Amino acid sequence: MMLWLSIPVYWVLLWAASRWNRAYPLPFRFLEGTILAYLCFLFLPPAFLEDFLWAGLGAILGIVFGVWAEEKYPEFGFGKEFRSITIFTVAFLFDAFAIGAWALPRSVIGGTALYCACGGLFPDGMPLKETMLSALGGILGFILGVGICFM
Repeated sequence: MMLWLSIPVYWVLLWAASRWNRAYPLPFRFLEGTILAYLCFLFLPPAFLEDFLWAGLGAILGIVFGVWAEEKYPEFGFGKEFRSITIFTVAFLFDAFAIGAWALPRSVIGGTALYCACGGLFPDGMPLKETMLSALGGILGFILGVGICFM
């Protein structure tokens, strides 16, 4: 339940960063690390346990959709962060309101969200300092997320 807090905090950080025209990578990557743990341990397993074939196909389609979205909106900064938080919010709302596992839509949403989270944690073309801050934030967030998932 504590992982639900990462979505509103991410929206507030995005709003604050847009007001001050500066986005610091560490808090965003920390939240993406916690969301990644949620996707890996709580969101996607029900789909793969229900129907492995449809879930695998859906995850591949989700990743393809994530690649398409990244190529369509390639800029760094607020556009990328807004794209990521939108798909994370869709995943959390689907998990909250969808009854049953629904392998195909769950895995499509999960595959897209996983791609967005990994794209944020492992950025291309960023300076070394921001890459290291992204990695540090992502690792700490993932460790915290795993701890919350299994508490």
